[in-house]
Amino acid sequence: MINAYKILFYISLLVLFSLFSCYKETLLIPNYNLESLNFSMDSAQEAQIYSIRGTQYEVANPIPSLLFMGNTYLLDKMEIRGDNTLNFRRKGYSINLDTKIPFYVSEEASSRKIEEFKLLALVYDYTYIEYYTAANLFKEVGLWPVFTFLTEVKINSNTQGIYLFIEDPSEYFIEQRNASMIIRRGYYHSFKNVKANPSLSVDSINIFKNRFNKIYSDIVLYNGKQLYDTLLTTLDLENYFTKISIDMLLKNGDYNDEIFFYSTKIDGKEIFRVFPWDLDDLFADQPHEIGRLWAVTNLFGTREYYSMEDIYADVGYKLIFSIEDDLDYKIAKDEFLYNEYLKTLKSVLEKLDEYTIEQIFKNTEDQLLPFYANDAIIDQSKYDVTSTNYTLFIENVSEKKQLVKDRRNWLLNELYKLN
Repeated sequence: MINAYKILFYISLLVLFSLFSCYKETLLIPNYNLESLNFSMDSAQEAQIYSIRGTQYEVANPIPSLLFMGNTYLLDKMEIRGDNTLNFRRKGYSINLDTKIPFYVSEEASSRKIEEFKLLALVYDYTYIEYYTAANLFKEVGLWPVFTFLTEVKINSNTQGIYLFIEDPSEYFIEQRNASMIIRRGYYHSFKNVKANPSLSVDSINIFKNRFNKIYSDIVLYNGKQLYDTLLTTLDLENYFTKISIDMLLKNGDYNDEIFFYSTKIDGKEIFRVFPWDLDDLFADQPHEIGRLWAVTNLFGTREYYSMEDIYADVGYKLIFSIEDDLDYKIAKDEFLYNEYLKTLKSVLEKLDEYTIEQIFKNTEDQLLPFYANDAIIDQSKYDVTSTNYTLFIENVSEKKQLVKDRRNWLLNELYKLN
């Protein structure tokens, strides 16, 4: 009988320990989604943010502070950011803190200290589901490592609505991945923005810029297997193919200048990989090169497209959504490169099976539901391109989920026909 009591006693201790451990884990993994980022500033600064249009500027003199999860953080810089979103009341922000905030990153099972981040207002993102869902699809295939979550932003405790928090990609790749350089590609494969590791000399910076430019000289000089092998010395092609595979799946209408190239070491040599950006033009009816003659790059001569038929007449019927940039155009035109891309496309679609797509959309719905339960937050959507509500949100989740599933299955069927 004594042994039986001892056994029951130890079992009880184990149960209590298990419960206590779970409780501690909950405390260690806060739900940032339920916390707001509350910026404190002068009332005149707040009024200016609401009223000004088309101007990118710093909110300064004085610099605002941030209240987050019970702590106050001083800011080094708060910049009104974006291009077209500058014309809306709900502005996007680029934040540089005076100190770093530790965030628990569940995928890494550890915390990461973040000093710089973006807050996207999602004014074009109907019901706020598209950018976040796309980011998680990119994450599933290894192309979205930055810390990201949906949140409420406030100014002087006045709600600004739903925002997407994104760890600054330049800070992430330089500090966490030890990248030597990160380049934001612009139109005509220009340098829209460049950030170098502080350890780099001016000469080294120019070497990396030349290495990026070499991608575009090589696609003119070489073809076939020789081109493929040459590009591998400067660009992780599997990585790039993966990126444009998701663009094809999601019908990303604008990605010519919405992409970062960051350096990484592979087999002892630094080459470029890519990171997607500004995912605010998804599920487009057609790619941006149609009817936008100024935007089409011209290493292979003047290219003009007024319809999809014009594109088919140039490159044939290809499973690439956009050929606006010369690199994508070359992939579509070169038989060897295109076949290698198709292998990656097939692999990506097999990885993103229907169950995975279902779970990613469920996560989006779960993360947004608390906001849709708050009328004051959702009321801010009246300042966006299109206002939203709970019914529209649920309908759009269901519609876009089915669209992605159907498009995935259609693409797999098209790939099957090619074999």
